[in-house]
Formats: sequence, C-alpha cells, structure tokens
Amino acid sequence: MLLMALSSFFPAPADSLSLLTQLAIILAVGIISKAISNKTKLPFIVLLIFFGTLLASMGALNLRLLGTLPETLRVLALIIVVFSAGFHLKLREVKADGRLILSLVTIGVFLTMFIIGGITFFLLSIPLISAIALGALLSGSDSAAISSAEETGKESRVKTILVTESVFNQPLTLILPLILLDYLVKPELAWLNVPKFFVMLIVGGVVGIGGAFWGQKILDASRHKQEEIVGLMIAIGVYVIAENFLGSGIVAVAITSLLLGSEGKSEKKLLGQFTDQLAFLFTIFVFILLGMQFTFSELFSLGISRYEIIVIVIALVVARMASVLLVTYKSDLGTMQRIKLGLIAPNGISPAAMAPLFVAYGITGSQVILKIVYIAIVVSVFISIMAFRFSAGPKSIEAQRAEKKEEREEKKERLNKAEP
Repeated sequence: MLLMALSSFFPAPADSLSLLTQLAIILAVGIISKAISNKTKLPFIVLLIFFGTLLASMGALNLRLLGTLPETLRVLALIIVVFSAGFHLKLREVKADGRLILSLVTIGVFLTMFIIGGITFFLLSIPLISAIALGALLSGSDSAAISSAEETGKESRVKTILVTESVFNQPLTLILPLILLDYLVKPELAWLNVPKFFVMLIVGGVVGIGGAFWGQKILDASRHKQEEIVGLMIAIGVYVIAENFLGSGIVAVAITSLLLGSEGKSEKKLLGQFTDQLAFLFTIFVFILLGMQFTFSELFSLGISRYEIIVIVIALVVARMASVLLVTYKSDLGTMQRIKLGLIAPNGISPAAMAPLFVAYGITGSQVILKIVYIAIVVSVFISIMAFRFSAGPKSIEAQRAEKKEEREEKKERLNKAEP
C-alpha cells in the first residue's frame, strides 16, 4: 500500500552505475559513521543524518538519481527493524507488563499525538491538520533509535517496556499518518477512515498469528538450513499478505516476530544475528536518505530558528512525559522508572520513512513537516541519550568501561591463539 502509493512520484534512476555508486557511498559512510560513533559516543543515527545532508550538499549523493529505490528501502527497513526487535523479545516478559505496554501504545500514542499537535499549532502557527499529522509522525518511539541511544546492553524491566512499546507503537505511527493523508487527498471519503483503521489492525493481527504458526512449521521443515533466508521470507511474506488484504503489514510483522522469537530454541540464535545485521544495514540507508532530503543551503533557506528548536524540545518532552505519567499513574513502577520512560522516546525510522510521503503528495506545509521531523529525530535521540546516561550513573559507566577492556583483552587472546 505504502510502496504503491509512492511509486509514481519519483523518476527512474539515471543508470545502474550511478545507482551502484550512490549505494556504495551510502554503505561506506554508514560504516565510517558507526566507527566514529563507537569512538566518540556521538549518536549513530545523528551522524548518519548529518553525513547524508553533508554529502547531498557536496553533490556526492543525489536523492533523485535513486528513483523509487529509497521508498523500497524505507519499507524494507520498517519490516526488518520491527522483525529484529520483536524477535529478541520474550513473550513471558511482555506479558508481565502487558496491560501497561498496551496502554502506552494506544492511549499514550494518541495523547502524545494531540499534545505535540496542539503545541506546534499554537507556538509555530502551522496549519492544524499539518500539526496533527506532525504529532502522528512523532507520537511513537523507535527500537533502532533506542538501541543506538542506549549505552549498555543490560536487560531491565524499563528496557523491555521501551523496546516492546517501540515495536508495537510503530504500526500506529504508520497507520495514523496514512489515514490523515487519505483525508487530505480524498476528504470526501473521510468517513471510511475509522472502519479502515480497525480493519488494518485486525487483519494485521490475524496474519501475524498465522505467520508465526506457519513460519515455525517452515523453519522446522527447513531443518535449520538456510534459516536466515527463511526468516527473511517470513518477515517480508507476512507483510505482503497483510497489506494485500488491506491490513497493516507492520502489525503482522511485529506479532510474528514476537511469537517466533519467544520459542526460545537455541538454533534461532543465528537467525537473530542475521536480522540484527539486516536491521543495521537498513538503518544506515533510512537515516542517510533522510539527511539527503535537504542540503545545508536548503535547511538555512527554510529558516530553522532557535525558537523552533526550543518549541520542538518542549513539545517532545512535555507530550511524552505527560502521556507516560498519566498512563503509568496506577502502575507499580517507581518514580525514577516513570521519569525514565517519559524521557526516552527517540524518533526514528517510522517518521523518517513517512514524512517524505507528505512531500510526494504535495500536501500544504509538507516541507515544514519534513523539516521539523528532521530536527525532532536529532533532538529526541539526544534527549534519550542524556536520559540513559543520567539513569546509568557513574558506577554503571565504570562497569561498562571494565567490560569493554575485558572484551579487548579477550579479542587479543583470540588473535594470539589464531597466529601460527
């Protein structure tokens, strides 16, 4: 549905060599950005966006030369990132906070959408429908961005809630903007949006459950050969089936990955590692492509002011904190856990993939939406990083450094053993 809607708005690539050159540059920049991030602790996603804009400004990357490929990559990125994140979740852990997570991905998302929409409407004077669309785009969180922002791999209840919430709120951050886009393009059919919303969720849920059942059968039948390719087929397959039956493909992918990953079979470790690598690959593409939407001169011409940045920070923090504190009011979470949940909600692939869609359809104020999404992703990642670092405390950071030192020593030992 999403891919078909975009296919007619972008020109075909100039030639295969130009296309491959662009892809090679993007991959090289992604690897370099990861190395810089590991060394400097700068957020990986922010570096990808920055280098995308820098290279577009220099003329080394040109979005138009890629034709419709960016839209295909964005859809694949959504599929793979959600599948990878859901695959590592454990159903028993999700069930323990199931009611709270359900509240966050439903009530929390709608509250965040309207609060962000209201603040940006009143303080930035953008059209109301554009402000609501912006709120819908920024109402969720992103599992890839959470992984990028978090400095430790330590498991915790808050981390499980954050990752599970991000997996299941991403479908809403796709469905809600699409419904608003339908309203803007065909306002006479607006009355169909409510039943359409529930149809997408129900069909996606049914296909997801079926995908997990048959996916497990297929994995068992494959006798653990070509397990990675089978997993990729399952992820893309459930998405395509759900979308063809007017459902939400991302809902289907999220449910399938959660149920498959919860089997806990040791032979699935390789599949989990494979999906992690694919998620990393597509994360590189999506955020560099977002950066390529603008050159620095275009950003300056759009007039990003300090006032706008302050308003966006206020909107993101107030909206998220208010919705989390309200939803978790009667939960058994401690005050610091609730505050941490309220501060950590980095935006990522969903708004990066969806914002260009408003531009493609020529929606009034779409350039403003794209500009604010660009800023909001950077701002939300920085806020999340600061929240993670503040909550980690000095002892956790020291422990992390010790772990890294131990890893380096183990690596040296392995290399010494490998030498003849």
